[in-house]
Amino acid sequence: MNRLKKTVNNENTYIICIIFFLIILISLQFIVLINEDSTESDSDKEYLDVPLPITYQYNKPDGIRLTFIHNFNDSVVISWFTGLKASYPLVIYSTNEDLSNNIIVKPNSKNISSTFVYTAELVDLLPNKTYFYQIRSDPYNKREILNFTTMPTNTDHFSFLVYGDSRTESNGKTQRDERKNLAEKIMANFNDKIQFTVHTGDMVYDGLNQYQWNDYFNDTECLNLNKQGIYVEGNHELGQSADMKMYDNLPMRSNLTFDSRYYSFSYMDIGFIILVSSPYAHDYAPQTEWLNQTLIQFSQENLVNFVFLHHPLLHDARTHVYFRENWKPLIDKYNVSLIFCGHDHHYERSYPMTNSTNFEYDGSELYNYTNLNNSVYITAGGAGAPLYTFPQQPFIAKIKKAYNFVIVDVKKEVSKTTLSLETWCMPDDFGDLYKFDNITISK
Repeated sequence: MNRLKKTVNNENTYIICIIFFLIILISLQFIVLINEDSTESDSDKEYLDVPLPITYQYNKPDGIRLTFIHNFNDSVVISWFTGLKASYPLVIYSTNEDLSNNIIVKPNSKNISSTFVYTAELVDLLPNKTYFYQIRSDPYNKREILNFTTMPTNTDHFSFLVYGDSRTESNGKTQRDERKNLAEKIMANFNDKIQFTVHTGDMVYDGLNQYQWNDYFNDTECLNLNKQGIYVEGNHELGQSADMKMYDNLPMRSNLTFDSRYYSFSYMDIGFIILVSSPYAHDYAPQTEWLNQTLIQFSQENLVNFVFLHHPLLHDARTHVYFRENWKPLIDKYNVSLIFCGHDHHYERSYPMTNSTNFEYDGSELYNYTNLNNSVYITAGGAGAPLYTFPQQPFIAKIKKAYNFVIVDVKKEVSKTTLSLETWCMPDDFGDLYKFDNITISK
């Protein structure tokens, strides 16, 4: 009997030791977690140091991209997605690389076709300042510390990237390597030169398919997590459907509605006008009247104006007749300097169009234009989509079937404003980039 009691006591002691060991192990895990988050402010401890089970589902934030809703220099919108709903999603940001003295933003979230999309708006930022940020799904699942730089409020020099048509084929898989390699090469060669990007449309093949959006954001994340982007609506975004997912994934102007997705803004006396050129754009006349009024205002206020749309206005078979007949005369009338398009999967630059409605052009100069008061049309539709061959037209100065993008450099001086454009191409085998075209416009 005594021997039996001794055996039971030994077993109880063993069980107690195991329980005590597990308690110590769990406590150590949370001590490590707290130490890891030692840079967080005391007011956020309750939010950050939430108890989670030891076993958890890996749910790392993916597809990070930056857009803007207000101004370039004082706000940034950060979006990303996860496959499962994040327990405690947040963005931590600071002007310090170690995230000390940080601010925490809890994002809005939306379930889109079993993908959880998050949006966090960072406001009251300092201009021309580098911010460091980290995105977390929970205390365990987080991204590395990333950074972006806001635009200055007053500058005489800035540069941006124009590219377009990065969609896959209908299966959603072919062409992913092309757009991924192009994005990586852009960042490897021009990260320090460009301040923001403009995509001329057709990011994905099927704008109603959330998984194609997820693939696109993963493939181009290296570019979009560092630079704020402006995105033009293309026909493959399928904006005729109320279920289109472009603006759920890419929040931009806060006042956009389903029927009014065009907008404009000025930065440093340079006007940016973004149009919706797809045939299903609801009720054409209001957008045309808005364009007319915007051009009247911008022609008086800005030194230079740019127009961005998806469909190329100079090609009859590629653009709806209404836009060709009603928008080109306005562009001519108000001396828009550059019109950037996509849709055609190649690179193309026109001569200065003296009358774009009648296809009249000035072909006397190929690269350098002084005191130019005519419009130059550029198609930059080679950001990964399958390349097409297009015939040479008399009004076309340069044309190339290649993956491509354009770097636009704006320099303001006392006596003039100079626009310098470089077009870079990537070979089909993803070899080194090469410069195909460059022009200089002074006004």
